[in-house]
Amino acid sequence: MSLNIFGAAGNVCQAVNPHITIPIRFSTGSTDNADGSPNPTYSTASVEVEVQAVSSEDLRQIENINQQADMRSVYVFGVLNALNRPLQIGGDILTFYGSDWLVTQQLEEWGDGEWTKVLVTRQITTS
Repeated sequence: MSLNIFGAAGNVCQAVNPHITIPIRFSTGSTDNADGSPNPTYSTASVEVEVQAVSSEDLRQIENINQQADMRSVYVFGVLNALNRPLQIGGDILTFYGSDWLVTQQLEEWGDGEWTKVLVTRQITTS
């Protein structure tokens, strides 16, 4: 029997910081456009997440203390991926707070993909 640490902690935190259900685009790689440039491809789903501010400990871990970007930590059941050249995936994209957020780094993973803590960075939307 495995312990559901994320579920237990999530239930306690829920009163202060409720989970939200959001759309996600899982990177599935890319195809090539006629001009040879890559065209990212995604599969879509909905996931329940807990969004938090990035802690100073997380900033030390990623060594981006001086980075000028809007970042958040996100906890989610399952696995999310950042850019991974060997796997040829471009990073998963979450949509919340009216913006797209690119998974830029996996900070923690518990068990065999039971839950993951990732760093996400707000993306500039193009019209």
